[in-house]
Amino acid sequence: MPNGSNRTRKQHYVPQVYLRGFAPQYLKTDSEKNKIAKSNYGVFYYDLEERKQSKIAVPVNSICIEKDLYEVTGKSGEIVYDNRLENCFSRLESRYAELRTNIKNKAFIKENYKTNSFLTSDEKLHLMGYMTIQLLRTPTFLNLALKVAKEVWKNDKSEGQLKNIVRIQCLSFIDTYCRNDEMYVDNNKKFVGISDNQFEILGSIIGPMVGMSFMIGVDNKSRLITSDNPVYIRNSNKECLMKGEVVQNDEIIFPITASLCLIMFGGENKDKYPKNCLFEITDEWRKHIFEAMCRTTDRKIFSNHKFDKDELKIIDGVLNDKAKGDTECHILT
Repeated sequence: MPNGSNRTRKQHYVPQVYLRGFAPQYLKTDSEKNKIAKSNYGVFYYDLEERKQSKIAVPVNSICIEKDLYEVTGKSGEIVYDNRLENCFSRLESRYAELRTNIKNKAFIKENYKTNSFLTSDEKLHLMGYMTIQLLRTPTFLNLALKVAKEVWKNDKSEGQLKNIVRIQCLSFIDTYCRNDEMYVDNNKKFVGISDNQFEILGSIIGPMVGMSFMIGVDNKSRLITSDNPVYIRNSNKECLMKGEVVQNDEIIFPITASLCLIMFGGENKDKYPKNCLFEITDEWRKHIFEAMCRTTDRKIFSNHKFDKDELKIIDGVLNDKAKGDTECHILT
């Protein structure tokens, strides 16, 4: 159990292992990557708040960080469960790295473009689980949940107590998720060892994902980007998540690496696309994914290259839309 000086204080809300998939170093061969220290992986960024991009790539271990973001504190403000959630995230991220490798290894086989069952059931389940946890672990979500908690408890609890409640209710199930491995869902599709309140939160996110079409896009130019809030979900009711209501998703976009992206469709678009396929990302698709990341980001988007004039034009378009109040309905905006 970590304590004192060996406690991880700077905690990533977008994992380093995920961000490395968007670094120039990730495009090298496996043998070349084995010689590169993880600390040397870097990404370029564009800050939508300051409207400027980085001149050089910045280390992935220096971004998407908040101090003690996942710690539960006692009455005097002391940390009572040193790095418990942080350690759970580490196990989850190791599993994600393995999943990403498995998808990458079969995504560049030409014959697989013909299949209508590209992802296995376990792969789809783990992608849904990972995206759900990624949504829940962001400062955006935790602050939104804190706002709701304040409305529920009024002045009955302190700010510190409410922060603890939010972390316990929204994130403590991750320990169960990691310990149960593939067995975290029982025969009745219920999450094992998870409270009713936690199940309600999970169900409001995962529920609409079930039954959507899954598509893995391959970008042979390796120019896909991501953001500090990398799961884009468009649906018909942005209040559904915190109310625990299951509302149908229209679209989900989750870039996996600069070369791979998960795209899911529901609603009216579900039947317009194959349900479980591999496809090549065109310039039009790349632009669509780029715009989605600009819309879902809290502040910064990340890439393995400096943003060119066409990409900067897309950013300006999204910022202008936001300035006019013309935003799409995303579950966390």
